[in-house]
Parts: sequence; C-alpha cells; structure tokens
Amino acid sequence: MGTVLALMTLTLKPLRLALLAATALVVAACSSEHDKQPSLGNIALGLAKARIQKGEVETADAVQKPPKATRAQMVALGRPVVYMTVPRFGVTQPAAELAVNRGFRTYMGSDQSTVTLQSGIVTATRGLQVDLIAQQLSISPSAMFRGSFPKTYTRTQRSLTGEGVLADFTYNCAIAPNETDETLTIFGQNHRLRQYTELCGNDKRAFQNSYWVDGAGTVWKSHQSVSKEVGHLVLERVVK
Repeated sequence: MGTVLALMTLTLKPLRLALLAATALVVAACSSEHDKQPSLGNIALGLAKARIQKGEVETADAVQKPPKATRAQMVALGRPVVYMTVPRFGVTQPAAELAVNRGFRTYMGSDQSTVTLQSGIVTATRGLQVDLIAQQLSISPSAMFRGSFPKTYTRTQRSLTGEGVLADFTYNCAIAPNETDETLTIFGQNHRLRQYTELCGNDKRAFQNSYWVDGAGTVWKSHQSVSKEVGHLVLERVVK
C-alpha cells in the first residue's frame, strides 16, 4: 500500500490530491467486488507497475520550437483553427478545420496531417509517424469534464504499428480537476480555465494527459497521448 502511494506521488505530482486520496481508500478497501468500471485501486496498482517496468509515466515533452504563425494570420483563415504540436518530432503548425461530421471535427495542417476531435478529445490522426486510427472511451468525451469526480472509465486506442498491423490497446483511466481556475494565455488571448489531469494505464504502459477547460466545457488547450511511438499532441484552440 505504502509503496503504491509513494510511486504514485513521485510520478504524478500534478494530480489533484483528492484523486490520490480516493485511490488510497480504494486500495485500502481491497474489495473483491467486480464492477464494470475500473476501480481507482486497480488504476493505482497498474500505474505503479508500469512505472516499475518502464521507469516513467509518460507526459508531454517540452515544446521547443516557436510558433510558425500569429493569431492574426490564423484568424485570417476564416475558419476554426487549432495550433498542433508534436513535441517528440518537432512538428509545430496551425491546423484549420477541414470537415465536421456529427460532432467530429477534423483539422488539417500545412503538411496535410490531420487530427479529429470530439468535444476536444482526440479520436483519430492521419499523417503522423504512427497514426491513431481510432480511439473510443467508455464514457462520452463531453462527460469527462462535468459531474462528480474523480471519474473512472476505459480508453481504447487502435493504432497502425510500424509493421502495418492494426493493434488495439485498452487502458483504465481516471480524471479529476484542480481545485481552482487559472488564467491561461493562448496566442495573446487570456482564458479563465480549469485544468483536469487524466491518468491512464495498463500492465505495460502508463501516461498522463492534461486538459484546460472553460465553464462551458470547451477544451482550449490539451496534452493528449496518441501512441507510445508518437507520444503527446499539444493542442491549443486559437479560433473557435
């Protein structure tokens, strides 16, 4: 029990204290009941095991390159724009909305790579080194940022591996918000936002995502892992 919490604390510093407390209670309970949703205790144990095996819970790499466009240039495109960065590969570019289909919004960058979002959550990519073919959550993406917390669910990522083989990877996830809002500046414009920290893991891998969300549920900035090979996308909503 103490080892699990120590590993979690060392690895997951940004996580809200309430999530850690809830995790501790579930681990301590050691319940034999099986629920359709993953327990926070199982998530804690899975993340700790992944840290032991892999050395780290994956987080977004620091963005090194300066932006390639100004807010004025992106506004001039006349359509919604997100600024997309893939820190691991040094890719940084604006991506303009290309298509909208039943709540799924696809954005395309100047290199013709695309990212598809549903309520701000990445559901697919094309044109990256390893693509996320599809991603499904056991809850609605819009439900991630409302209701009671901490919230638990599963996330399944389907990726095309380097060998050209489709593979599904399922993770147990938990999410919780910070205690207070913060002011975040995105390309010169201030937004009052609440940060949410999401932890996902299985017995082989663990990663942390972050989302900055306004009171209406709009995700203005996020760090989202799309695969072990590509790592995180950093997305900033510039033109809504």
